[in-house]
Amino acid sequence: MHLMILSKNIKQLFYKLHLYVGISMGLLITLICITGSLIVYKPELEKLSIPHLAKVEVLENRIGYQEAFERIKKAYPDHNIQNMVVYGATDEAWSFRSTHPAEKGRIQLYINQYTGEVLGADNYNSKWMPILYDLHVNLLSGKTGLKIVAFCGFILLFILISGLLILPNRNLFKWKREASLKVKFFRSHYLIGLLFGIPLAILAFTGGYYGFKPQYQNLFEKVSNGKAIVASPRVDHISKMHQASLDSVVNRASRAFPEGEVSMVFFPQKEGSVFSVRMKDKVNYERTGGNHIYIHPNTAELVKTNLWRDKPSAEKMTRSMYFLHFGTFWGNYSRILWLITGFAIPFLYFTGLYLWIKKLRKRRMN
Repeated sequence: MHLMILSKNIKQLFYKLHLYVGISMGLLITLICITGSLIVYKPELEKLSIPHLAKVEVLENRIGYQEAFERIKKAYPDHNIQNMVVYGATDEAWSFRSTHPAEKGRIQLYINQYTGEVLGADNYNSKWMPILYDLHVNLLSGKTGLKIVAFCGFILLFILISGLLILPNRNLFKWKREASLKVKFFRSHYLIGLLFGIPLAILAFTGGYYGFKPQYQNLFEKVSNGKAIVASPRVDHISKMHQASLDSVVNRASRAFPEGEVSMVFFPQKEGSVFSVRMKDKVNYERTGGNHIYIHPNTAELVKTNLWRDKPSAEKMTRSMYFLHFGTFWGNYSRILWLITGFAIPFLYFTGLYLWIKKLRKRRMN
């Protein structure tokens, strides 16, 4: 009897915590989840907004990587080129990510890979999608906002767990047309929570990573093997006067990992840094691939490979935080699921709020 009363008291405690934490934090979590759903297809939406830059007519032959780079540098000589993006559909233009001393933010420079025509530049600083992305990631508040969003991930985890602990024992799956709106909301609140509980828990846990990266990485190293972050290799005796051609860099990377397909090339930015070629293969958990091939900036010789299949468990866990959080691990299936899951939170919040208000009114009437 004592144990039953104790169990009932504990359940009542979790009910109150679930209710008041959900009511007080639910609106902020709703904002984060809705903006997260809206940016699931961020790359595609960005390209849809600039069809004159991002879309090209497919022809039989393409220009070389080095020729594309040289044409971009000639058109934009004052830009600092950071990487080259070649993944996407065959009718999507290649692009180079860059920065400019006189402009803020990221700039994407587009080129037609079939004709060699430089199509133009797209400055992301004043566009609505990056603003929406920043709203989701850090509430437009920098590092402070990043911590708040991560903390909201932990709060959401607690709400999900407490909701599971106070789950009704019966009548949850019995649906009657003649039931009152309150009863329908009550049952649908728990049913939606059960249905989307696991996806929401994944989003909440991985969302917390971005505000507490060192803590997560330390945890991954303790529960698995290897380093969570493997730094890019560095080399000595680099000549700034002679840089290997992109064609030779890509060809060497392709020989090192023949089953892969080049998606991005990152250019050396600091003293001693090397080319990093990102490659996709059949296991495409990451949208741009999880295989990194490092090439010497002068000789185009292979420096190191860091393939997904060879990565230590701690690094795989760290890198999985991105593709799990943004839903790129199962192609469009996971992205659509994540998009829908983000809108489950506002449903849970507003049905919970409705039930609480109804309960308050009933108490006042009594």
